[in-house]
Amino acid sequence: MAGGASGWRSRLWPRVPAAIADDLALARVARLQVAVPILYLTLIAVVFTAMIATTGDAPSIAAGGDAPWLIRFGMPLAAIGIAVLRLIHWLRRRGTAIDAATARRQIDRMFLLAAPIAALCSLWTASSWWLSVPGERSYYPMFMAMGTLTTAFCLASVRGATLAVLAAGLLPVVAALLIAGNWMDLIAVAITLLAAAFLTRLVLDQHGQQVEMLMLRRRLQRQAMTDPLTGLANRRALHLAAEEHFAAPGARPALVLIDLDGFKPVNDRHGHAAGDLLLIAIGGRLRAQAGEAAAVARIGGDEFAILLPDCDAETLDVRASALLAALAAPFPIDGRPIRIGASAGLASAPGDGSSLLDLMRSADAALYAAKPRREGADTAAVSPPAPLAAATRPRRARAARR
Repeated sequence: MAGGASGWRSRLWPRVPAAIADDLALARVARLQVAVPILYLTLIAVVFTAMIATTGDAPSIAAGGDAPWLIRFGMPLAAIGIAVLRLIHWLRRRGTAIDAATARRQIDRMFLLAAPIAALCSLWTASSWWLSVPGERSYYPMFMAMGTLTTAFCLASVRGATLAVLAAGLLPVVAALLIAGNWMDLIAVAITLLAAAFLTRLVLDQHGQQVEMLMLRRRLQRQAMTDPLTGLANRRALHLAAEEHFAAPGARPALVLIDLDGFKPVNDRHGHAAGDLLLIAIGGRLRAQAGEAAAVARIGGDEFAILLPDCDAETLDVRASALLAALAAPFPIDGRPIRIGASAGLASAPGDGSSLLDLMRSADAALYAAKPRREGADTAAVSPPAPLAAATRPRRARAARR
């Protein structure tokens, strides 16, 4: 029973995937920044005009305009005042860059304010309809229905606020028409509810399409930033991560370039499929050893780069040694233990450069100095294990080349 209710709830109100929750919140606020000020301006104009038309000597109030002050002025002025304050708020924030947390707070406030404003306007409309002369009653529910449906459509990117506006804006008027309306009023109720149901379906469908679009965009972005074989970052992703690290005040990013020694014999002896599996396994070990804060990328056939966000020279040597040590154990590929050697070149900011390109040049020079000197060295084998080359810093590379 509970499982069935949960299944229906997930169909009618599917949860937003966590992977796109932030993107969805930002997209919703971007739409609201355009639509909400227009809605508040329209609300102010319509409510003020309606208040003037139903006061004083206007014949639309029963018994010569003896409606209570709360209905004649209190409710509309309250709605206008809230709308003016919210309009100023949205106009002041228009064009301001916000983060996902701020976007979610704005959406929550919209949900909390939209329904009470709609309910206030609907109560005022229902009260005015009740006190109006029969010949003019039909205008009130018509205006309220049109206003509520239009508002709900403009807020369609926020499904919770949309449904809350539909309920709060239509229920008081619909209740008044059902209690004291004639047959034409009942027909108007039926048409309004059908329109509300149709709009609700559109809102839910739009939400699903928006989620699918964001998921697709995220998949495409991930593909553009990911090495298709190992699932590690690619060069583009590495450059973007470096831009963020270098932009941080006082940042000291460091780079470790790792090149496999004798990877070609793995392909020659065991086949390219085994070589691919080996690269995947190596990427997994590097990612596990580097930690979540580091960016681990495959930048060549058998070359990897690890960008460490904040690392001094001493710590860099330790981290590089740990990365090489992680590759020392044999890799079980197709039931066979395969060992492979590796060399590393190190570079760190600011001493070795102030950009990723500078660090890569310095680390590449260090890597060249660390590579095995033997021509045709075959450091990949099933047994015995191949030695790992020591990590070399840029200054050593320059000395060696001199």
